[in-house]
Amino acid sequence: MLILGMHFGHDASITIVGDGVILSHVLRERHARVKHAVGLTTRELDMALDTAGVSIADIDYCAIVSTQDLELITGLIDDFTVAFADPSGDKVPAPAARLYAAAGMAPDAAQSYGLKRLLAGEDDASLELLRGRWQSMFPEWQQYRDGKLDAFGWLNRYTTHEKWESSRSLKKIERDGFGAIDETLKFGMHYPVAVTCRGRKIPGYFVDHHVCHGASSYYRSGFDAAAVFSNDGGDPRRNLSGYLMYGQGSDLYVLSPHNLMVGGLYRSVGAAVGFDILGSEGKLMGLASYGEPAFLDKSFIGNFYDLERRHGADPVGSWINHCLEKAGRLGYERQFGDPQNVLGKLSVDVAASTQALFEETCLRTVQVQKTILRKAGLSAENLCLSGGCALNCPGNSRINASGLYSELFIEPNCDDGGLSVGAALYTHHNLLGQPLDANAVHANKSPFKGANIPESEIVATVDAAREKYQVTRPENRAQAAAGDLHGNRLVAWFDGRSEMGPRALCHRSLLANPTIYENWARVNVAKQREQWRPLAPVVLESKASEWFGECPEPSPYMLFTAKVKGNRLPAVTHVDGTARIQTLSEETGEIHDVAQQFEHLSGVPVILNTSLNGPGEPIVERPAEALRFFEAASIDVLYIDGYRISRD
Repeated sequence: MLILGMHFGHDASITIVGDGVILSHVLRERHARVKHAVGLTTRELDMALDTAGVSIADIDYCAIVSTQDLELITGLIDDFTVAFADPSGDKVPAPAARLYAAAGMAPDAAQSYGLKRLLAGEDDASLELLRGRWQSMFPEWQQYRDGKLDAFGWLNRYTTHEKWESSRSLKKIERDGFGAIDETLKFGMHYPVAVTCRGRKIPGYFVDHHVCHGASSYYRSGFDAAAVFSNDGGDPRRNLSGYLMYGQGSDLYVLSPHNLMVGGLYRSVGAAVGFDILGSEGKLMGLASYGEPAFLDKSFIGNFYDLERRHGADPVGSWINHCLEKAGRLGYERQFGDPQNVLGKLSVDVAASTQALFEETCLRTVQVQKTILRKAGLSAENLCLSGGCALNCPGNSRINASGLYSELFIEPNCDDGGLSVGAALYTHHNLLGQPLDANAVHANKSPFKGANIPESEIVATVDAAREKYQVTRPENRAQAAAGDLHGNRLVAWFDGRSEMGPRALCHRSLLANPTIYENWARVNVAKQREQWRPLAPVVLESKASEWFGECPEPSPYMLFTAKVKGNRLPAVTHVDGTARIQTLSEETGEIHDVAQQFEHLSGVPVILNTSLNGPGEPIVERPAEALRFFEAASIDVLYIDGYRISRD
């Protein structure tokens, strides 16, 4: 069975799943060269199909993410349309359809075209910043604004449950639980659609945003049963910030919206400190290690309704004002919000306090989730995390260290780029009832599902490089790269199919010797990043415990922090003595051999690793982009599959 998963919102992506195995995953930003790119085009569809080795005629179902208050921009894909289907003719129960029928309402009447309204409202100065943000992510925004592209409205209203009151505090969720596992909890978050593509009619489903997050993690975890917690910066008042879910076998149940607002709060604080709001979360996470949580106030721990009752209708503003007012009482210098002074004492302590609040809130929520599962007599030993908040490594590590759950799993593309994976897997398993398969789960643990790179494209790039640089083809590439690293050269590393997710996992990476302190600054200069920002290590899985502690092993996706042991890794040791590690196995690719060879030369099985991209750019995808980065940055050596390109 072949399922086409499609996510049209920001971080748009396409995934092909065959018999439960992810065959290909194409993230639009990597090909459009626009970060967080909105919309899908014929190019991404063809890449996904070609890499999977199938055609549109082979597709059995289409799973489409309904998400982000954003309509589907369908007009960028040739001969592609979407329409709501008659649920009475579908073999999968659709409680959402009964909800609309009971209200005497067609789903078409509930569709939203928020992006069109935003782009058309140029006279509304209050929305100028938001409008500019979306324009920066949507290369074709002018065509859409001018009515030259077709679209299909998003659907947020699926189903509800008698216990999902609109203002439940975390304490009330813990007390009241979710009732019994039933059809509504399993089948309530989709609506049948009919897709037409290249003259072929394909049955399909709209699937809710956070259900896709949960499915993306749970169905790749390998757990027989698990608590599933999705969390991001969506509007908590509209149940858009995430769900508490439960996975059992091939079934995934939505237990309750949690109405957390800590994801949106975290992003807003990053912007208040002085970062661009797009990407502020990652920078705030790194900045927090420089400060102390001097302003943490436990009255801010809870969901939106907890905070609204305690602090009024604007909890984000209340939190920032609380921090600044307490800082004033404690005698801090009132210098805040200056991008050039983010290392000031006030800024770093606000960051540390916000990080602490984030950790305490998420920990409290997964405690609530465990309680309600136990009350219902369900297994609560394993936990899956997903959503943008699961990129917060210290937060993940805090949950792991708490011991609340025996095992914790997070997929590499837990951000919105992974939604197309979740939509396809949810349709395959939960809606169509296909059982979990151990071989498929194992195959899906690999993050290297990007588009195939033709050998001819690699050769053309290498031939272009010969005009200016020295090009060789080492007999042992891993040995050569290890020698370059040991000789303190900066190495750009391009290896096969690209990784899923926002973090470079050593198929599109910039590598350096971690034992030389100056490489911290040197790599940040090469990438034109702020000097204070930390860099991450990769380590042989078999040696990880010798060099790092307090981290789950293996940790293949760079989603947990660890304590660095000893003082031999200064370039990857953050100011608080931690590092965001990735463990390497043979399945990671040739970087595993490089690390082995580097250990042979240096006695250290660790390499500094960061993403292969310049400021404001997506991670490199194609060979020519890697060469352009090499030419523009102060990089010594570039490896593209079997070739070595150097300046000398």
